Amino acid sequence: MSLLEVTIGSIMAATITVMAAGVTMDLTRNVADNIARTRVAGEARLAIETFRRDFAGNDPDSPTGDRNRWRLVGRMIPSADELRLCFDAGIDGSADWVSPDRVIIYSATDGQLIRSDLENGRTNVVANLVDAVNFEVTGNELRITLDFRLGGVTETYVFNTPDI
Repeated sequence: MSLLEVTIGSIMAATITVMAAGVTMDLTRNVADNIARTRVAGEARLAIETFRRDFAGNDPDSPTGDRNRWRLVGRMIPSADELRLCFDAGIDGSADWVSPDRVIIYSATDGQLIRSDLENGRTNVVANLVDAVNFEVTGNELRITLDFRLGGVTETYVFNTPDI
């Protein structure tokens, strides 16, 4: 073999190696992006399902039970990033916002959507990766906008429900 053949062979091998590395980097980047999007979608689903359950209109802890007790009777938006829901204890049918009514508070803190029940003192993390949350009344609807972020992936989800 001559020096020219060895040089050409080395250049071809280096070219193939660089091309393979580029393809591998693209595949890895796409896989990482898909994983991030899947995690964000999973967290969004947890949040939306929790809102769906609470806005179904009865007991915030159980999907079954007496429809006259723990009915959703009021909502309050003290700030754009906090939502309060009042479930009536079945006594007067109005939102009193104090015991025996149950007050559920949604808020975003440190990248988490938090659900707090003031009656029993329980606080749960509903979803992670929450970049921002916005609660607003638009016409006859309550609009909940959730922004999720993981790395370079940012997704916005909107939950609309009839206003109470």
